Amino acid sequence: MPIIATMDYDLLDTDQVATLRVWQPEQALPHAPWHCAFEIDDPVGVRRVVYGESSLQALILAIQTASAYLHSSEAYQAGKLGAYGVFGGNLFIPPPRGR
Repeated sequence: MPIIATMDYDLLDTDQVATLRVWQPEQALPHAPWHCAFEIDDPVGVRRVVYGESSLQALILAIQTASAYLHSSEAYQAGKLGAYGVFGGNLFIPPPRGR
């Protein structure tokens, strides 16, 4: 399955980049739930598969789940994870509700 979206996040005081990758939603069998995988490089270090009743729902839930991992990561909480040279602020992905 192809990667359909990526976003690179910078880590303060390093050359390291933590990339978020989202794969195209897939359905294993007709009438089965859809699934969408994502991964985030270290220091977040997570790979998950999220399920939905439609491809759109699976994609949205995968992005929301990735956002929760990014915004709750130790690196982000410490102000060391950012994008486009800004750290601890906007990650250019909708934050979890309540933020």
